[in-house]
Amino acid sequence: MMRAASSWFASRAPREQILLQAGAAVALLAALWFSWQAASGYRAAAAADLASAMQLRDDVARLRAIPVAAAQAASATSDGTPRGAAIAIATQFGLSPSRVEPDGPNAVRISFQPAASQGLYAWIDAVERAGFAVSRIAIIRAGEGDLVQADASVAARRP
Repeated sequence: MMRAASSWFASRAPREQILLQAGAAVALLAALWFSWQAASGYRAAAAADLASAMQLRDDVARLRAIPVAAAQAASATSDGTPRGAAIAIATQFGLSPSRVEPDGPNAVRISFQPAASQGLYAWIDAVERAGFAVSRIAIIRAGEGDLVQADASVAARRP
């Protein structure tokens, strides 16, 4: 096969040989350029993924640093209902409920005014530790920084 290709190439006129060599060089350069572009895109995506993972790791470390003892004390001041626990724990973490309404026989739907996201995440953890379940939650970013608004449903856990 190689001999057939080289004999075909040798049978071409010198001008055609130069054109074929130039075409092959251009094709090779184009293939290298497209390969370089693809590799650069993958590298940029990998760098962005790494930065996102590092940010997530830092966020998890900050959330772990939130004291848990305060959350356990909050369950003692509530009346034992989902409504009482949700409000008592929210007060413990500096959250301001803007609306509290029933959501079925054993649940309550609570909405919060804009607050720090760390306080909200700590509230979710404390409600779970107090023996209740956060069955639904919608968290919406409220402006710059880590301010969020939230709407959650808290229910008593089924035995």
